[in-house]
Parts: sequence; C-alpha cells; structure tokens
Amino acid sequence: MDEQAGPGVFFNNNNNSALAGGAKAAQQPGDGGGEAVRAQYNIPGILHFLQHEWARFEVERAQWDVERAELQAQIAFLQGERKGQENLKKDLVRRIKMLEYALKQE
Repeated sequence: MDEQAGPGVFFNNNNNSALAGGAKAAQQPGDGGGEAVRAQYNIPGILHFLQHEWARFEVERAQWDVERAELQAQIAFLQGERKGQENLKKDLVRRIKMLEYALKQE
C-alpha cells in the first residue's frame, strides 16, 4: 500500500487529462468551452481511500498497543525495583539503629 493516500485517489483515472496529483490539465480550445473542471469522485476510488485509511489506522493502533504494553512492562519493572530499594533502605536503617544502640550500651 502507499505510505499515504492523497486526494488523487478520488479522481477517475480513465480521463486522460487528469494529472498524477489529481489536478486537471488545462483545457484545450474547442473541447467544450470554458466550463470549470470538477474533481470526478467515484465509488471505487472512495472505497480504496477508505480501505487504505482504515488499514493505516489499524497499523497505527497495533503499534500503539505494542508501545503501551512495553511501557507498562517497564513501569512494572521499575516499580518492583523501587520497592526493592525501599526494603533495602529500611533494612539498612534498622541495622544502623541496632549498631547505634550497641555503641550506647558499651
């Protein structure tokens, strides 16, 4: 699929005067007058655009879900690490207090 569908997917490609980006070529003299050329939307073009956008949306959502899961795993890991550090700190504070008490007893 294309990286991003532009407005050109809505234009009928059967018309030889259509340019790649959806713009129309200048009208030739004598081909119907000076009437403004409108974009020709067609059902297959619209459906193709919608399908392309939906697929792109699904890919982005899947990538977002993966990134979210990775970040949640990282959060859980860091929270566990923090809890371990807090327990270590409590243990060290308790040991310090025991040593201070032992020094006072001497």
